[in-house]
Amino acid sequence: MELIAGPFKGERARVMRVDKHKEEITLELIDAAVPIPVTVGVEQVKIISKNS
Repeated sequence: MELIAGPFKGERARVMRVDKHKEEITLELIDAAVPIPVTVGVEQVKIISKNS
Protein backbone atom coordinates (compact mmCIF):
# COMPACT_ATOMS: atom_id res chain seq x y z
CA MET A 1 0.00 0.00 0.00
CA GLU A 2 1.00 3.59 -0.47
CA LEU A 3 -0.34 6.45 1.63
CA ILE A 4 -1.85 9.16 -0.56
CA ALA A 5 -2.91 11.64 2.14
CA GLY A 6 -1.99 12.79 5.62
CA PRO A 7 1.39 13.28 7.29
CA PHE A 8 2.85 10.06 5.83
CA LYS A 9 1.85 10.85 2.23
CA GLY A 10 4.08 9.02 -0.26
CA GLU A 11 5.23 6.39 2.26
CA ARG A 12 4.84 2.70 1.52
CA ALA A 13 3.38 0.43 4.16
CA ARG A 14 2.39 -3.15 4.92
CA VAL A 15 -1.19 -3.90 5.98
CA MET A 16 -1.44 -5.27 9.50
CA ARG A 17 -5.21 -5.16 10.09
CA VAL A 18 -8.40 -4.04 8.32
CA ASP A 19 -11.49 -2.85 10.22
CA LYS A 20 -14.33 -2.93 7.69
CA HIS A 21 -16.90 -1.51 10.13
CA LYS A 22 -14.85 1.62 10.92
CA GLU A 23 -13.38 1.73 7.38
CA GLU A 24 -9.86 1.93 8.81
CA ILE A 25 -6.60 0.17 8.00
CA THR A 26 -3.72 -0.35 10.42
CA LEU A 27 -0.40 -0.19 8.57
CA GLU A 28 3.28 -0.60 9.37
CA LEU A 29 5.54 1.82 7.52
CA ILE A 30 8.13 -0.11 5.49
CA ASP A 31 10.98 2.43 5.59
CA ALA A 32 10.60 3.36 9.28
CA ALA A 33 13.60 2.64 11.52
CA VAL A 34 11.25 1.32 14.19
CA PRO A 35 8.01 -0.42 13.15
CA ILE A 36 5.15 1.81 14.26
CA PRO A 37 1.51 0.89 13.63
CA VAL A 38 -0.42 3.72 11.96
CA THR A 39 -4.22 3.64 11.60
CA VAL A 40 -5.71 5.58 8.69
CA GLY A 41 -8.99 5.74 6.79
CA VAL A 42 -9.37 3.61 3.69
CA GLU A 43 -9.55 6.75 1.52
CA GLN A 44 -5.95 7.62 2.48
CA VAL A 45 -4.31 4.56 0.89
CA LYS A 46 -3.76 3.13 -2.57
CA ILE A 47 -2.97 -0.51 -3.38
CA ILE A 48 0.33 -0.79 -5.25
CA SER A 49 0.77 -4.57 -5.07
CA LYS A 50 -1.06 -7.59 -3.75
CA ASN A 51 0.82 -10.41 -2.06
CA SER A 52 -0.93 -13.77 -1.80
